[in-house]
Amino acid sequence: MLKKVISYSSGSITANLLSLAFGTYVQFYYIDTMKGSPLWIGLAATIQALYATLVYPFLGYLSDRVSFCWGRRVAFIIYGAVPLGLTFILVWIPPFPSTKVVLFTAYFFITALLYDTFYNITMVNWSALFPELFHTSTARAYASAWKQMFGIIGLIAGLALPQMIASNIGWRPMAIIFGILSIATLFTTIPSFDLRHRREQALNQSEASDHTVTLSVRHALKYTLFNRSFLTFIGMRFFVQFAFTILTADLSYYTKYNLSLSGTQQSLLLLGTLVVALPLVYVWSAVIPRIGAFRSTIIAIILFGLALLPFLFVKSFITALLCGLAIGIGLSAILILTDVLISDVIDEDQLNTGERREGIFYGIHGLIVGFCTPAQAIVTTIVLTASGYKHSPHQSTLALLGFKLMITLIPILALIIGLIIFMFYPLKKEHVIQNQKKLYQPVS
Repeated sequence: MLKKVISYSSGSITANLLSLAFGTYVQFYYIDTMKGSPLWIGLAATIQALYATLVYPFLGYLSDRVSFCWGRRVAFIIYGAVPLGLTFILVWIPPFPSTKVVLFTAYFFITALLYDTFYNITMVNWSALFPELFHTSTARAYASAWKQMFGIIGLIAGLALPQMIASNIGWRPMAIIFGILSIATLFTTIPSFDLRHRREQALNQSEASDHTVTLSVRHALKYTLFNRSFLTFIGMRFFVQFAFTILTADLSYYTKYNLSLSGTQQSLLLLGTLVVALPLVYVWSAVIPRIGAFRSTIIAIILFGLALLPFLFVKSFITALLCGLAIGIGLSAILILTDVLISDVIDEDQLNTGERREGIFYGIHGLIVGFCTPAQAIVTTIVLTASGYKHSPHQSTLALLGFKLMITLIPILALIIGLIIFMFYPLKKEHVIQNQKKLYQPVS
């Protein structure tokens, strides 16, 4: 059991390593480091991100319906690992100078599009495998703890290491290192799939009936998009993720120009946040079952928002580091709660439809949360343009204010909206317990 859990959960490293490195640094790299046009790169990033999010629910539905020699999902992961790593590397090695605006922007757009396509194909299938591989509540809780541990390792690497590596040996070596790591960690998930058993299962056409999806696309979307539990969950997730996305993506501007921090200091700030979050994952894993996912989510969002307020007054690296450590308290809970909440929603849906539809729920989740990236790109582009940002070591007072707003008041406002939406979430602790009793008797 332990080998299977560790094998599957190691995929969390790839999921967070690449997505956080790309989402946090790619615009900063193309605009600030490579001196690209904020308008052109921002526009390209927005279109690319919109494409990636729109294709996600289709991939989720495809994941539920398409079966290969190993059954559902695993072929997408096995054959998608190498292209994913290679396309990530390509994003960071533009062959054209930024002075050739059209070619420079087109290269970014095409390679980012390819990377996002392979990322979504592999990750939606890997995510949807979780409920298939771990059936009981005990097994899921145990696997989820390991998944979050590996996930935080990926978060630490994806957020803190790119700037640190780039400061010492460059962005291109960073991309090569991350690309190879992503391929390796995806391959380590293969033993958990039990390919021989899955092949026999597929050949005999004997997959469990609760894994068979018969709903059409229209009905699958209808039962998903009109699900109150899912709607309130996904509304909260969008605004919380947007707050985290804009914080991490625009922190580079704030630390570089407002605080005059080095790339290494910025990496240490992010590293401190995640180092605090790592042990607290186990604390929250004990708290959440006691008070329920609903109350835990509300507490986590409030803690996240309160930790952002002091950045309005930060003047030094030490005080910024202390604020970063405080962010880790709420962040650790949010990392755990996403899987817990979506699993509760999927359980409720099975009781209503009689089918397990992990793929479509993860696909729609990816679609909605994916809009955070183009939303962040739009907001960042507007703030940079309106505040008078320029390629210079010295920025105007208005630009410095813009950098500060992008990591404080804007994400805090998003958290407040997400909190209001989530207040209408119907799956309180007692409801969840009843659903689990119906599905998983005896409850583990």
